[in-house]
Amino acid sequence: MRLDSIRFRPVLHLLAIAGAVMLAFLVYAPPASAGDVDFGVRGGAYSDEDQAFLGGEVLFGMDSDQRWYGNPNVEHVFLDTGGLTTYSFDFHYDFTHGSPYTIWAGGGPTLIRRNFDVPDTLNTTEAGVNLLVGVGATQGKVRPYGQFKVIVADDTEAVAGVGIRF
Repeated sequence: MRLDSIRFRPVLHLLAIAGAVMLAFLVYAPPASAGDVDFGVRGGAYSDEDQAFLGGEVLFGMDSDQRWYGNPNVEHVFLDTGGLTTYSFDFHYDFTHGSPYTIWAGGGPTLIRRNFDVPDTLNTTEAGVNLLVGVGATQGKVRPYGQFKVIVADDTEAVAGVGIRF
């Protein structure tokens, strides 16, 4: 029996997501003067899929004014016939500063991996670009947020999500 059989596939995907978030943190770790590093979880829906997604993220400040943020993240959609995973390296700009909430806009490159459990179906990986807007809390140990993004690629998708950052 293969390790990536249907029975083990969700576990392997969760391990891949956790590994990708940790790798993104190591690659994009901010300088100590840029501020705190936050972790988060997110969920929502992709417009072209009938299933919800689950993901993880790292958020860190990139400037002393706390306006520019790096936000590498991984999202995985558990499809009936396989899975779709995005590995994104997003950046965004906060329009409000010093208030209990913020509104942001940004974007970044993404890799989209489609895995199919259907025999003779080609698994694919393609590059794309995320364009995003969001609103979220800036104060407290647990900060909820909502975000809408469009993934511009061969198969362009709209994604609505909510999450919490710690």
